[in-house]
Amino acid sequence: MKKLLIIAGILLWKFSVAQLPVFGADSILKHYRQKMDDLLIGDSSLYSQVKMDIYGVTVFPTKPQTAGDTAHGKEPDIRVTWQELPIYKNVIAFESRESAMEIILNKGSRNFSAAIQKQYGNGLISKAATTFRPPLKPLAGMRIAIDPGHVANDTALGHIEQKFISMNVPVNRNNQTDSVPVAFAEGQLTWQTAALLAVRLRNAGAEVILTRNGPGITAFGKTFEQWKKDDYLRTLDSLLKDDPQNQNLLDLKSGRMKTDRSIFRFVFRDAELRKRSEIINAFHPDLTVVIHYNVDETNAPWSHPTAKNNCMLFVPGSFEAGELETPEDRFDFLRLLLTDDLEKSIEVSNLVGIQFKQKLDVPLANPDDATYLATSCRKVYRQGVFARNLSMTRLIQSPVVYGETLYQDNRYEAKLLADMTITDMQSKQTTSKRVMEVADAYYEGILQWSYSR
Repeated sequence: MKKLLIIAGILLWKFSVAQLPVFGADSILKHYRQKMDDLLIGDSSLYSQVKMDIYGVTVFPTKPQTAGDTAHGKEPDIRVTWQELPIYKNVIAFESRESAMEIILNKGSRNFSAAIQKQYGNGLISKAATTFRPPLKPLAGMRIAIDPGHVANDTALGHIEQKFISMNVPVNRNNQTDSVPVAFAEGQLTWQTAALLAVRLRNAGAEVILTRNGPGITAFGKTFEQWKKDDYLRTLDSLLKDDPQNQNLLDLKSGRMKTDRSIFRFVFRDAELRKRSEIINAFHPDLTVVIHYNVDETNAPWSHPTAKNNCMLFVPGSFEAGELETPEDRFDFLRLLLTDDLEKSIEVSNLVGIQFKQKLDVPLANPDDATYLATSCRKVYRQGVFARNLSMTRLIQSPVVYGETLYQDNRYEAKLLADMTITDMQSKQTTSKRVMEVADAYYEGILQWSYSR
């Protein structure tokens, strides 16, 4: 009997310690709740899957059906107490994405294992000592990943991607009557911008990787056509194994649907985005730059010019209804909530946005400038910067600046972008003056961010 009482006392003591709020729990709770409200929850239905109190935060696999029903009676998917927060942050910082996800999901609502507590339980760990940065190498010690959005280096693949411009535009601002034809793919612009930016960053001392290693080359290291020959059927079978009722995949498998556009849209695109994020996360960057150019959403199919023009930037967040369905979704939500990647993304995006506005002489977007900004984004109190749950903001485990510069279909921008007559000697890129200005704007914003760190 005495032994039973001792065991019961020990268990009660352990339970009570686990449930004791940490010092300053109210402030911690207030901080993370406000961050969740302002940046991460895009649809109020998701509040039923996330519980936050003075002890910690819990994410449930499915929303409760009735009051008192915690996720259909299931165990919480993930629970992190505020006491465990330093351990959690160290796991995220030092393990690979796959390993961290396995540790966190296996933990579930229990405490971290004794091995994890021993390895990561001694407070927040510094990744490295501060690197000396001589004046001529202001980015020395920084690791920067660049993702040139899309693939196409010509309008043929641009048509398949649905990311191209082909139209007649005015000769210049003083001659609105005469017009000239222009044609280019967004993938051309993003590759040229990335190559120019990479040279500037390396000259400043940064270690840089690109997710694509050439114009028209995918993240798989081959063209889209070569990927179709080598990997398409295997990838399709893998997707069908995970989602056997997906009608688009079934139609592709049976041959009822077989266009390149369908293959690109339903099989290649998501697989390649995954590959890009894998390349980036394996590099463990201090910053990731995702480069895109925009179009006027009301001007599809972009066969004639628009008068609209602005720049915008995206950071992670604004999870919508149904976007906490998988364990990976919930892992990413909690990671963005409990690490400072999101805050750093906002800081660097704000500084890059300022450079967009100054160097390109183009305004930064407001929420009413595009439907998706008003319906699928949260404004982050920095002009032109919006939280949006895109694959390349969610899957990347580093601060992210995701730029959408310029409207390619703008009546003046289209001609400037298409005028690819300048050769940059350092990057060996033949490009346009306008693209060079965009690369310079990214560089100056990143440089300003590095000084503020």
